[in-house]
Amino acid sequence: MEDIYYLHCLNLFPSLGPKRLGLLGNMFESFEQAWHANPQDLAPLALTPDNLRAFFEFKNNINIEEEKLKLDQLSIKIIAFDNPKYPNLLQEIPTPPAILYWRGTLPSHDSLMFSVVGTRKITTYGRSVVPQLVAPLVDAGVTIVSGLAYGVDSLAHKQAVDKNKPTVAVLGGGIDDATLYPKPHVLFAHEIINTGGCIISEYPPKTPSFKQNFVARDRIISGLSMGTLIVECDLKSGSLITAKYALDQNRRLFAVPGPIYASESRGPNNLIKMGAQLVTESSDILNDLNIIPTKSEITFASDITPQEETILAILKTEPLIIDEIINSAKLDAATVTTALTFLEMKGRIKNLGGQQYARVH
Repeated sequence: MEDIYYLHCLNLFPSLGPKRLGLLGNMFESFEQAWHANPQDLAPLALTPDNLRAFFEFKNNINIEEEKLKLDQLSIKIIAFDNPKYPNLLQEIPTPPAILYWRGTLPSHDSLMFSVVGTRKITTYGRSVVPQLVAPLVDAGVTIVSGLAYGVDSLAHKQAVDKNKPTVAVLGGGIDDATLYPKPHVLFAHEIINTGGCIISEYPPKTPSFKQNFVARDRIISGLSMGTLIVECDLKSGSLITAKYALDQNRRLFAVPGPIYASESRGPNNLIKMGAQLVTESSDILNDLNIIPTKSEITFASDITPQEETILAILKTEPLIIDEIINSAKLDAATVTTALTFLEMKGRIKNLGGQQYARVH
């Protein structure tokens, strides 16, 4: 039996976790030896007497061959932290997952990966921002990493899937279809797998997505990535946990500014005040990562949408306040606000203050 399956079975005992599994890897020549160790040999793990007793009862009920068969039946593969194919950047974080479970195609250990996370309650502004910023990254060969959640995460993954490019979804529970969270994204997870990407987790199959698991999951999202982009989140969002991990792991942190009166923009705006790099176009990220954007990417970032053309025509003669623009454009307020933001980013209009805008001639 391959040693990795002993590690898997050790990981099935919840009281061990990545720190203790890593310690076992240092204490013994193999995880098979760790599996067969006596209670005295496991003293450095500092398990409580009850946990230690539970561990040996647990081992008596585990058949390693059967556990291997279960993984095979679910098409789930596993990799240990000391495998040469384990992602390089993830090995560098303070507490790397001792084991990763994945379905699909695991990126090469030295792949250029970049994470994009944000609110589940994505706004019209966010729905415009994510494709405009993420699609050029995908075109440039960057593998997008996110958490498969509703909102920003799934929209970031979609930019890769729509281009038939790989993307990595990191989960906070089991990656088997029966346990995968959120449940409505099972078919989308299959799309990710079918377009050369993968879904990964440090948790074995059948593990529920407990709230505390997402905090641990966030360190993997940032740990896999050279940098992390935050798009829309409030001040209590889990996305800010990912941002903190990125900083702790000495990774680049980027944030998209948003309207100061929108709760979904408070998180990114605050990160920018604290030193995160402000992002208004994909080249801000590509240049920072030393990836030269192609001509098509630059064109994509500067394209004018039909809504933006309408607003430019309205502002042709004189400055107007936002309410006048909304009335003249016959568009909803959210669409106009988003269009004005992007026109300002592209240098086509100027915010004069007091919600008044003028065209730059």
